Amino acid sequence: MRKSQLLVTLLMLVVLAMAGIASRLAVSSLGAVPWFGWIGLVTMMVAMGFAFIIFDEYRERGRVTHIIREAELAAAERARAAAEAGHSADTISSLHSDGPSYPHPVINTATCIGCHACVDACPHDVLAIVNGVSTPIALDQCMEDTSCQVECPTSPKSCIVVNTTKKIPERKVPKRDNRFMTNVPGIYLIGDVSGVPLIKNAINEGGSVVDFIAEELKAKPPSGAAEYDTVIVGAGPGGLSATAMARQRGLRYLTIEQDKVVATIQAYPAGKYVFFKPDTVETKGGIELPGIGNSKEAMIGSWLDTMKQLDLKINEYETVKSVKTDGDVFVVRSDSDRTKQSAEYRTRTVVIAVGGRGTPMRLRVEGEDLKLTVTPSAPVMAPFCVKCGLPRTTEDPACASCGSAYPTTVPPPFEDEKVKYRLSDPNLFKGKHCIVVGAGNSSIEAAVDLAAYRSEDGTQIVGWRDNIVTLVIRSDFKGDLKLGNKMLCYECIDEGRIRVHFRKTIKEIRPDEVMLMNARERDASKAKATDTIQNDYVFALIGGDKPTKFLESMGIQIG
Repeated sequence: MRKSQLLVTLLMLVVLAMAGIASRLAVSSLGAVPWFGWIGLVTMMVAMGFAFIIFDEYRERGRVTHIIREAELAAAERARAAAEAGHSADTISSLHSDGPSYPHPVINTATCIGCHACVDACPHDVLAIVNGVSTPIALDQCMEDTSCQVECPTSPKSCIVVNTTKKIPERKVPKRDNRFMTNVPGIYLIGDVSGVPLIKNAINEGGSVVDFIAEELKAKPPSGAAEYDTVIVGAGPGGLSATAMARQRGLRYLTIEQDKVVATIQAYPAGKYVFFKPDTVETKGGIELPGIGNSKEAMIGSWLDTMKQLDLKINEYETVKSVKTDGDVFVVRSDSDRTKQSAEYRTRTVVIAVGGRGTPMRLRVEGEDLKLTVTPSAPVMAPFCVKCGLPRTTEDPACASCGSAYPTTVPPPFEDEKVKYRLSDPNLFKGKHCIVVGAGNSSIEAAVDLAAYRSEDGTQIVGWRDNIVTLVIRSDFKGDLKLGNKMLCYECIDEGRIRVHFRKTIKEIRPDEVMLMNARERDASKAKATDTIQNDYVFALIGGDKPTKFLESMGIQIG
């Protein structure tokens, strides 16, 4: 019994007791109130008591109904999130059982492949990769962006935003079937560009797609108009795997790569240890990738050995411009960066294995193609120990495993590009005047890495380099700039290690200097230079032209 009901019961007992006393005294009035007044008073008190009880019950029922309604809405939200993510409602409920009531991401570690997609998509540093899987580390910073769930490539989704009222859109990826064929018969899509990241997945898709193509071609009559059975566009892990498998299957093939073979991985920092994700997947493609990880040098070395053994033919530094149909064949047109000539290839099928980030965007200013002659002044240690074969991961002159000294050589002078579109290894640039162009995460990270040494987890600055770093930003920092990157950048600015030019852009690049101008100026030839900065290298990290238009030009549907 609640307190309100107990109070009403006690009042009723008091009234009954007073009525009993009045009846025993057998008087017409008790005090100044006549007997009928007492009857009216008792009746009113009884009515008020019942009214109070009814009101209290109604209020309690409303509270319980509200709790039930909230539970039903939460269940409906979990069901909606489960349907959008491809999970059951029970899975979402179990993941969210101990979480806060406000919108935030939850991770299904059983299906997460640790691809960094959700981490990179979140602009507020809510997620991080911990022990190989995505992990919420700052739920209170979640601003209900929901792009983490959108960009999650697994099916069902491993990253789910709960307690949100937003409608989470579908991930815009090219359409393809379970044999990797797009909506355009004869054109196949594998690797990062398909929306499924990670090296192992790309290698396996590269091997499988060639087997599917071989089956398809056997069922079709041969075409005399085609000189190739398949043209593979892109020589990353997926494209290289497909190339090796095509060679083994005896197909007439051609592989075209706009850069060099596995250029993205070759651009990793020297000695970088690469984890082979997903852990539960074994590679069965045209190239091998044993174990759970290895140094980039060991991984690339194994693939280059495979290329030599199979005598693979790959046209490097050649860019595909268009893919058109001509009857029962495809016409692939390309331009060679080396010969500066165009070529045309006729093929029965096409495999698109390009990267998802596309071609780096250029500055389109005078002097962007300048070359520099670099004369190394110091000997360079070998990347591997000659005795035990382990990769060198520190600057120590002796191997940490066997104690043998690393051999050193003085490299000969070489030609280098003044403008670079990625930062592969900040240790290659010592005592240089560096300009970084861009306001996104990649440019800010590059500026910090050129100016400072970071801790192992990348969250703190532990020392300073001897470079002079200038950051050129067209307007202001981007809205999706991660908080950690912004804080590190401001620390470098406060210490005078990074100089920032906001609302500026590059007017002209010269061998020893760079001229800046106001970002509002549209015509660089007519604009006045606002600053002239001494410079050795320019890092243009302003994003990439995603291959969306290239895919759509072939008729491939996106989304």
